[in-house]
Amino acid sequence: MNPQIAAALEPPDRPSTPRDAKFGTGHVEASTHGSNVDRTVTFERAHDLNGAFLADGMRFRDAHGRTLLVRGVNVSGNSKLPTSPPGSTHLGEGFYDHRNVSFIGRPFPLADVDENFARLRAWGLTFIRLLVTWEALEHKGPGIYDEEYIDYLIKVLKKAPEYGIKCFIDPHQDTWSRFSGGSGAPGWTFEVAGMDLTKFMETGAAYVHQKALPQDSGHCAWPTNYQKLASATMFTLFFGGDIFAPKAMYQGEPVQQFLQRHFCAAFQHLATRLKDTEAVVGFELLNEPHMGYIGLRSVHHFDPLKDLHYGDYPSALQSMALGSAIPQEVDVWTKSWPWPTRRSGRRVINANKASAWLPGRECVWKQHGVWNLDTYGNPQALIPDYFSKKPDGTAVNFYSDCYVPLLKRYKEAINSANPKLLVFFEPIPNEDPPVLSEGERDRNYVYAPHWYDLQALFTKSFGFVTHDVQALSRGTKNVLAATYFGITGANKNYKGQLRNIVQAGVTKVGKMPCLIGECGIPMDLNEKRAFETGNYEDHTNFLDAVINAMEASLVNFTLWNYNPHNDNEWGDHWNGEDFSIYSPTVSRTGSPAPSRPASRTSRTSRTSRSRSSSTSSNRSRSTSPISPKAPASPLRLQVSQPKQLRRPSATGPITPFDITDVAIEDAEGDAGSSEHLGGRALDAVIRPYAAKIAGEPTLMKFDLGKLEFNLEFERAASEIVEKTVDSSASTLLPTRAAPEHITEIFVPNFHYGGLEKLEVTVSDGEWKYNRTRQTLYWRIKPSFGGGKGGTGMVKHWIRIRPPGGGEGGDAVVATYNPLKWLGDGVRAVGGWCGIL
Repeated sequence: MNPQIAAALEPPDRPSTPRDAKFGTGHVEASTHGSNVDRTVTFERAHDLNGAFLADGMRFRDAHGRTLLVRGVNVSGNSKLPTSPPGSTHLGEGFYDHRNVSFIGRPFPLADVDENFARLRAWGLTFIRLLVTWEALEHKGPGIYDEEYIDYLIKVLKKAPEYGIKCFIDPHQDTWSRFSGGSGAPGWTFEVAGMDLTKFMETGAAYVHQKALPQDSGHCAWPTNYQKLASATMFTLFFGGDIFAPKAMYQGEPVQQFLQRHFCAAFQHLATRLKDTEAVVGFELLNEPHMGYIGLRSVHHFDPLKDLHYGDYPSALQSMALGSAIPQEVDVWTKSWPWPTRRSGRRVINANKASAWLPGRECVWKQHGVWNLDTYGNPQALIPDYFSKKPDGTAVNFYSDCYVPLLKRYKEAINSANPKLLVFFEPIPNEDPPVLSEGERDRNYVYAPHWYDLQALFTKSFGFVTHDVQALSRGTKNVLAATYFGITGANKNYKGQLRNIVQAGVTKVGKMPCLIGECGIPMDLNEKRAFETGNYEDHTNFLDAVINAMEASLVNFTLWNYNPHNDNEWGDHWNGEDFSIYSPTVSRTGSPAPSRPASRTSRTSRTSRSRSSSTSSNRSRSTSPISPKAPASPLRLQVSQPKQLRRPSATGPITPFDITDVAIEDAEGDAGSSEHLGGRALDAVIRPYAAKIAGEPTLMKFDLGKLEFNLEFERAASEIVEKTVDSSASTLLPTRAAPEHITEIFVPNFHYGGLEKLEVTVSDGEWKYNRTRQTLYWRIKPSFGGGKGGTGMVKHWIRIRPPGGGEGGDAVVATYNPLKWLGDGVRAVGGWCGIL
């Protein structure tokens, strides 16, 4: 066990009088009058993450050793872009004035912090991956930090504990920098390498949306920048400059060392400034790292199974020549099927012979003998496999030779500022993680890969057919085996891919917490039809399948993304993407409707009323009325004694309890609440989950159609021990109030708030539901069970659902329409083939 957790669990030498045992941001109170004990427990929301947040083995845990399963969202996609000048990628004015920018107001203005944090709390999304680009910190020049921006961040983060929110910092990047078609690094980093960022678009060194024309490739083009000269060169120098470009120097220092030193120092400085902010639990190394040219087998071609070929697609050698003012005829790729793209033609780039290098500088790869001109003035590869080997001739391994050394260096920098901070890291997208030896593993590490349905991202469509992109990228020849049909197939497909990612992490990086740092869906699916109709059924089905996969693997996750500046025309305002689960366009216009055309809880409430008499008589369930007159305090939970119910087939006692002290007026997150205006696919986004678990989870799932939630977890029988009572104290802490025995479940009012009754069945113990806090508290019974199969492990389970098990068409989110699904499938295939 983590020593920090062990220390937190250590009991005091002697209780005080009166006894007040504090935990997290709540506390447990008790008093005794003879044998009549009034048990009163005070808690925060299940999804309130204030208090200790620790890494212990494969799990996050709180101060009581409970498993934390956190979920949240990336905040925000707009943080890739400056506020001054306006950084939206469809705007080009002032783009190249890269030193005079400001990111103050990203992710949202200070005046809007409360509104946005309150919304995220109401949705149960209290773990934030907070985007902070290197450019935002150090845009003016090496070693010059934007302290005003950091001051702004501190003010935002000091608000987070008021909403139970914790976060980790994401040094976000895409294809290295805004100036190479993505986001991340400051513009001056190109100057360090000798590159002229104003010439990237003209020379084909990058596809830059701010300088693109309407007829150009569009939203799908930006990932191809990873193979283009600007991004590929910078990543190669950053991770492997000492190996592949030892002659590249800046101010007397090797370029790799100069870049890495400033990168680590910038985020070390931020960690130092944020040391007193309770909300920050860690720093990520780098969003979606890339190897650049490192490991490239030949400068003549890239791997079409791993590297997206789309639009203008020069080889590495052609890119180097183009950057050196030599026009090239390059391949042009277009969308196709069953493979994402196919070669459709060729065209000449850089006919005006512009150079991507600053005056007086030459191509760094020409300088190192990778290529030169032949006698006819044509580019010629001198060492085609230059990037696949180290100078001693041995094969290069990007992870062990380049990535892991930076991970260690970065961790030392961050933990020197604050030893308690966790360090999150991830592999190259869609690839396995590095192999960490026992000596390289650290208890402060968190494995944080990303996962998307890349086909849907590329085509911006979701319908009858999905594909296992993992299998296809690894070269499977059986396309049919990697093809899945319908919602059932999508769920199976996604669960399999997530299972592979999690298992690869355990095998290669070791047993450490796993958090999927990005997952989500494009909201402008299927030609933006939902924006016109208000029908987000496809989005709900799609996102539900994605989150089902997360829950099946019992991983923590942060959705991509929450962007309060999103709109229906420009989406997230970055490279044509539109992923935000919230768009103020909806709330300002009142149209289209939120994700569901009618309140499911209202419909289910009508259903439950019609069944109330028969459901209440079913003794295997606890179907309890919610009293609108119960005067609950939002902080207090009255714990009653269990009422034993029995069923012949049960192997152990079933002990459900009446719901009491539930406030239902103006409760947080009600289905009709203004907090939901502007929400997209909220049926799938907002869902019950166990945030704090008194054991090791083995199953958690939510059936959106039936609104049924199931949780199972195990706990060693030896861990459930009755605490001794000090008889000399005038008050005592009852054993039943021990927080380590209590599981806290987020039960969103969005789905369940309109119900007059709620059916809760548990394996043992007692439970209470506080609707105001959208939380169900379940205290397991210390004496329950005798161990599973002689292992000493006790299994506990709970089921939450509307009365009658949610049967009936009214409660089903998606209507199966074979003709619609077939039409969607044909359109998707046709779109790929360019037929329709």
